[in-house]
Order: sequence, then C-alpha cells, then structure tokens
Amino acid sequence: MMHGGEKMEDIMNMLGMFWPFLVLIAVFYFFMYRPQKKLQLERGRFLLSLRKGDRVVTSGGVHGVIKVLRDKYVELEIAPKVVIKVEKAAIHHGDVKLVDEKIAKEEAAKAKHQENMETQVTEEVIEVNDPKEAGTEVIEEVIEVDENGKPIKEDKK
Repeated sequence: MMHGGEKMEDIMNMLGMFWPFLVLIAVFYFFMYRPQKKLQLERGRFLLSLRKGDRVVTSGGVHGVIKVLRDKYVELEIAPKVVIKVEKAAIHHGDVKLVDEKIAKEEAAKAKHQENMETQVTEEVIEVNDPKEAGTEVIEEVIEVDENGKPIKEDKK
C-alpha cells in the first residue's frame, strides 16, 4: 500500500523524466520550426512582389529582367531580344521591392483581369414602332484601354 508521500515522489520522478523531452521540443520549435516558417513567409512575399521590369537571378544563376509575369512562370530577357521562360519558383532573388501580401494579391488579380479584357461587347436595345423593323441586333465594338482600364480615345492614338 502506497502512502501519500510515496505517491507524490513517484509523480515528481515521472515529471523529472519528461523535462528533457519538453526542453528538446522547445529547442526544436525555437531554433528550427519558427525560423523556417519565417523564411517560407518571406519567400512567399517575395514571389508575390515580382513585377514586370524587376531584375532577378534564378536558382541556376541566370540573370534577367522580367518581361512577362504569369501565375506559374515568368519570361526573362537575359540579353537583348533573348527571352526565356522560367518557373516562378526558380527565381532565387532579385532587386524586388517587397510589398504587403494583401496589396500584392489585389494587384495581381487586377492585372489578370485586365489581361482577360481584350474586347468589350456592348448591346443596344432600339425601340421600334413598325413590327417589320423589329429584330435583335448585337453591336460588337472593340474598345482599347490603357493600363488603368480607361478607354483610349481615338485622337490620342
């Protein structure tokens, strides 16, 4: 039969055995996991901050200027009129101004939206009095827009 003192002593011995494991877990967290997570977040911010015209270096050591930026890849100009396609993940570092992640995502979405808007289709509804003139007509008109999405006027071309 155990007494209260022996029971407490056994509990203290068990806790004493677990201290090294707790210290090891804390060391692992503070010296390995946290710094790695921080680097991963910085890398994500870097990739979101890439812009057309940025000078970058790939992981293979190729230096270039970003000419086209897509979701998965970029096109780098490595010499005058020499453009190569490189995976975005292969970009190692560069002269990139890091921006806030939220702003970078908004700008990327805006740029993608503008790329997809090449033409704008408008539909006009015309009221007619004569049933013979009734019909449906769709008028397609191409409107060129600038980088801000505003129409370019004919006299500015």
